[in-house]
Amino acid sequence: MGKGTVTAVALVTFIAGGLFGFAISRELFRAKLTAYEMANIDHLSTYVMIQRFQGTRDAYEASLHDLLFALDERERAGPGPLSSGRIVSVDKALTYIRLALLAQERNDLDAATKYRAYAEAMCPRAGWNSCSWDDMTKMVQRLDKSSMWNTSGSPSDHGG
Repeated sequence: MGKGTVTAVALVTFIAGGLFGFAISRELFRAKLTAYEMANIDHLSTYVMIQRFQGTRDAYEASLHDLLFALDERERAGPGPLSSGRIVSVDKALTYIRLALLAQERNDLDAATKYRAYAEAMCPRAGWNSCSWDDMTKMVQRLDKSSMWNTSGSPSDHGG
């Protein structure tokens, strides 16, 4: 083999290795970012439930908005290697239902209607069997009643 051929093979191998390394590191970074985002959502979900049963109504509502912000960010990033769009849709639907119930409690019918519409729009993407408002609110109430943070065994007065 001539000197030019060896140099060309070495250069092509170097470039291919660099591209291969870049592709692998990019995918590892995406997986790590998705894992961090999902961990953040998990922590925020815990925060929401603690605020639901131990916090004030305002603190609970603020925590729901914080969770919704994180879910919107995760949704904008698109499905990742460790998550699907359905997970985010379920969490967003539950959050919108809870926000609608809170708005209903304080007689803010415009906000309640808006959140209810968002929840109903998320329902098919969540893959639920029934998207009726009664069924969705009963499901949230059952979830909240059985929450490990609910020490009383019954839903609190925050949207329940």
